[in-house]
Amino acid sequence: MQLRSAEGDEYRAYLETYDALMGDARTKATFAEVIQGIIGSESLCAARIARFSPQTC
Repeated sequence: MQLRSAEGDEYRAYLETYDALMGDARTKATFAEVIQGIIGSESLCAARIARFSPQTC
């Protein structure tokens, strides 16, 4: 999945909210890749979850 510049900025801002939960760089990198995979898959389940995200309301 390739993100455009504006999308990349939003993606990084979204992930920054979880930085306090990450124990080390490996966990942070794994979490970022999992989230990117979920977004990249564009599954119907992920779309339904995203629709009710507090950031979109």
